Amino acid sequence: MAQEIGESRDAWGRDVMAKAEEFANGLKNDTKPFYIVFAAKQDKAYPGLYRQAFRFYRQRPPKMLGILVWYCDHSKSEFRFVPELSMPPDVPVDPNLLSTKREDELPSVMEKGKEMNVLLS
Repeated sequence: MAQEIGESRDAWGRDVMAKAEEFANGLKNDTKPFYIVFAAKQDKAYPGLYRQAFRFYRQRPPKMLGILVWYCDHSKSEFRFVPELSMPPDVPVDPNLLSTKREDELPSVMEKGKEMNVLLS
């Protein structure tokens, strides 16, 4: 069976997003805001294996290549992906979960998309 373009990426994105939500839900009793950082690194002993880790940070983490970042504030029922701190600046999600509000647009991500020639519209 042939693999379609984006098939693995989309499945990986859904899996990482679900694990980030699960990580946040595991900290439901924490009333102070926090960040969740995800990173994956190839295992030196087993090159086909990638080690994945989620970490909890109280302070805003620095922008760093190869991480994905979410912000969580249970007291406000807020859980959101933070593209301005994440590199690459996207994670595939269900389009129904994306906002269509103009105020939710992030100019820096739009500019990066133009630079990389990856914007669809």
